[in-house]
Amino acid sequence: MKYIISLLLVLVCLTSAKAQSVTETKEWADMITSLQNENWQNANKLSIICLKMVPKDAEEGFEASLLRYIFIYSEAGLMNLNKVSQAQALKAVKDFAGHQIVLPAHPVTLKNAFNSIGMKNDSTTDTLSICATNSAATDIFSFEYITMKEKWPIADFKNAVGKNYRLNGLLKSISVEGHMFPRFRIIIDDGEYKSFD
Repeated sequence: MKYIISLLLVLVCLTSAKAQSVTETKEWADMITSLQNENWQNANKLSIICLKMVPKDAEEGFEASLLRYIFIYSEAGLMNLNKVSQAQALKAVKDFAGHQIVLPAHPVTLKNAFNSIGMKNDSTTDTLSICATNSAATDIFSFEYITMKEKWPIADFKNAVGKNYRLNGLLKSISVEGHMFPRFRIIIDDGEYKSFD
């Protein structure tokens, strides 16, 4: 539930901070409701509709980058429910590689935890990881690995434990792994972090 709430907080803040045409549409509002209700099919469809509304000159901006992630996340939900095959899910998202992506805010942690920002290796913060799940944390949707543009100082990372941060970067690759329980493997380069508290 915390994961969906953090994603919705990003969306609500975006809507109030940047009142642009896409965020004022019925499609945007319905997409937020669909995410909250874990209606993956509707969220998936509406995220693409909203993405197509973003002006050409803003295709790598915050709004479009967040919508790309919402589409990937909802596609993972559909794959998890066997509504789409692994091949169909991968085909739907593969063209996002090479584009900017914004992840929803997550709490920083030093332990292995769902829907949290952790270190890929226990001793360095040059690559971070997130295990994204549904709201009940019963289904893994993706393993996300973010190679940072500039290393997050380890002391600062430890001081950020329990606080919410948002990561963004360039989507380097996306693939599907797992057979019984398929999920995305997302690799992001040039990662940056920003406090969301």
